[in-house]
Amino acid sequence: MKIQCIDNKDSVPNTFLCKISRHTILINCPLEIFTLPQSREDDEEELDASTLNYYQENNNSNHHDLSAVLSLFTPQGKMSADVQYSSTRENAKNCEQLTVFRIPDMSLVDLDSIDLVLISNSQLMLGLPYLTEYMGYKGRIVATEPTIEYAKQRMEELVIYHGQQNMSSTSMVNPRSATHFSQLTDENMQLASEGWRSTIYTMEDVLSCIEKIQPVRYTETLSLFSALNLVAYSSGYSLGSANWVLETSFKKIAFISNSSIQPNIHPAPFNSDALKDVDVVVVSGLSQLSHNELSFEKAKAKLCGQVARTLQTQHNAILVTPSMGILFDLIGDIEQHFKLLGNKEIGHEPHEIPIYVVSPIADQSLKYANICGEWMNADRHDLLYLPQMPLRHGELMQTGAVQTLNSIDASVLLGKKIREPCIVFTGDSTSIIKGSLSWFLNYWGQSELNTCIFIDPNSEYQFREDNRIPKGCKMNLVYLPLDTSLRLENVPSILHTHWERNDTDSYHLLIPKMEGAELVKEEEEQSLQTKAYVYRPGEIINIDLNRNWEKVSVSEKLAKTIDPTVIPNDDGSFSAWASLHGSLHYYNNQLEIQPDLNMNDDRPLITNQHSELKLNTELMFIIKRFEEHFIPVRITKDINGIITIELPSDMNAKIVMDGHCITIVASDNEVRSLLRKITTIPVEEE
Repeated sequence: MKIQCIDNKDSVPNTFLCKISRHTILINCPLEIFTLPQSREDDEEELDASTLNYYQENNNSNHHDLSAVLSLFTPQGKMSADVQYSSTRENAKNCEQLTVFRIPDMSLVDLDSIDLVLISNSQLMLGLPYLTEYMGYKGRIVATEPTIEYAKQRMEELVIYHGQQNMSSTSMVNPRSATHFSQLTDENMQLASEGWRSTIYTMEDVLSCIEKIQPVRYTETLSLFSALNLVAYSSGYSLGSANWVLETSFKKIAFISNSSIQPNIHPAPFNSDALKDVDVVVVSGLSQLSHNELSFEKAKAKLCGQVARTLQTQHNAILVTPSMGILFDLIGDIEQHFKLLGNKEIGHEPHEIPIYVVSPIADQSLKYANICGEWMNADRHDLLYLPQMPLRHGELMQTGAVQTLNSIDASVLLGKKIREPCIVFTGDSTSIIKGSLSWFLNYWGQSELNTCIFIDPNSEYQFREDNRIPKGCKMNLVYLPLDTSLRLENVPSILHTHWERNDTDSYHLLIPKMEGAELVKEEEEQSLQTKAYVYRPGEIINIDLNRNWEKVSVSEKLAKTIDPTVIPNDDGSFSAWASLHGSLHYYNNQLEIQPDLNMNDDRPLITNQHSELKLNTELMFIIKRFEEHFIPVRITKDINGIITIELPSDMNAKIVMDGHCITIVASDNEVRSLLRKITTIPVEEE
């Protein structure tokens, strides 16, 4: 078996190419999103140009209308002006190719050789349209139902923010092409050679890609060419997130992707059955947070406290995170925190605090979550049978305490005013200059009492890069990542608890190259028969599974010739034995025994049927006799059909059976006498 991590250098390892049992399987197809740095001079030029255009247009149309001029200074007029100004500024920025995209390195991969694509969660599926719509992959794709739906929503959000319809240029550029980097500076031209693309796929691509995916449920067994079984187990990370187990030739391989063992979060918990009786464990999707970062529970408590302090000053809190995943827990946690404080509560009344979720997919994301109760933990799953929604935001949406906004523009704001102070979730965190976050940073950025908290672990670069924050923004910016993923230090305890290993089989563990990986490798290799590997992107790891057995089918024509002989057993049951004569054929990744057309040539190689039956019957009898005497034995059989029974070393003896006689080899007379007694086959009287 060969396993290769095909993620790009310096990317988080999540994507694997697995070649096993004559099959090639791709695990995950994520999408990297990167916003190119832009100089402050460019920002100022764009700002000045957009400002000038806006006020020139306004003055030309309303120069002699005093009421129209004064209307700009009313609260409603100010809001409309701010929105139009922000929209103009955004349109100016969107004319530039500022955001680039990249999928795993497929440059050396023959897509026609891939039999199957497995998806672990929605975040690891965002690059799939490139694979199916532009690179020509035609094979099978499998994912759980919530993974498919949330990946579709997330793709649609990316297209809305970064798609061709937001560009001033009307020319359509193939996302597969790298020639459209001509607008970038010379120092960024290398991005094309590194696999970056400056255009996202289209809505049509998303729909076409989604139609190609086969949905699957947890613990449902799928078969690939009748030679490989696939099972998805809950990883506990998000709705529908899965760890995949592959079984072939009586060997099992587990791919542990983004997983979580955090209690009291909404997804179905981590299913340890994914580690049961497996021979190889491939770990990926580990948290990249440093040891200095707070644990999830402490970070969540600090977040609630920060939001509460901001709201107490009658100012606003912005939370930067996608409109799915941990958001479903945070809304209920924040509501509970405010109830415990006993001051203001979350609600729709004027004296209460509203929550807004601003994203093109906010409404469908929140509503879809509440019909996924069967993919949640046991407590929330039980609510399906009661007149109560599994997630708290469902009831808050009904009362108006939680409201969704598709976008921030004049038409929306004039029809649905944002009531302050409030809490706002801004959705997509991959780019500050696109979407609603940019508007809020400009709209509330003049007060340092407003707070913007980046809680998505993937938004650190956006937060650290000064050029991403609008110039003059005084808002209190906080990076407080909430990451439920497993950390490297969690891996040994999980493996020791749930991965049962013995001293007779060999086991293999693959962990990503990161700080502390070598220590984990040394610790795991102290376990019984375990070989640990630390993998890097691009590295191919060869694993010898030492397969002793292979599944083979019998053709229908040969099966009709089978004439079994029934033999009674000592316990009253019966066994049926039959010899087969045929040729082993390999076709379409399947092994099949078919009738041999040259029977005369191979007849001398066939063991006599009655001799074979006699040998197997005698062997079963002798093994049972040794069990009665509590003597452990080990059975071996060579290519000539001769069976050797190995005895414990202190007996210094062995037994050889060839179907005609039983030979005892022993150096001690007492041992020889005992073995003769055990191996004596009683003769039935006729």
